[in-house]
Amino acid sequence: MVNKKIRNATIEVYKGITFRSKLEAKCAKLLDELEVTYKYEPFKITLLPTFKYLGKTLREWSYTPDFVIYNNIIVEIKGFPNDVWGYKKKMILKYIVDNNYNYEFYEVKNRTQLCKLIEDLKKKEHAD
Repeated sequence: MVNKKIRNATIEVYKGITFRSKLEAKCAKLLDELEVTYKYEPFKITLLPTFKYLGKTLREWSYTPDFVIYNNIIVEIKGFPNDVWGYKKKMILKYIVDNNYNYEFYEVKNRTQLCKLIEDLKKKEHAD
């Protein structure tokens, strides 16, 4: 089944969880292999609420993190970002700052980048 919300994405089920893309499912498998606890799409942030303009209703703009690991690390899996992703990412980061959320945000595009991120986070954890 093709996922129309994500460009070139195909939905995949892994361990009973329906992932929005094969890349997300591969990342979940990798996190399991690396014994990293994660939550998939654990919450939704409303970046811009629904509002009316000149009689038209404009839908809310929201963001759901792909993965949260170590309870405070947001990992966004981005294979092919769309035209608005740069703007949305800035709004996400601003939301995190403005609300004093104790989250770090990382964007990864492939398995290699995810491995590197996990490796760096584990090194950082042991250095603290």
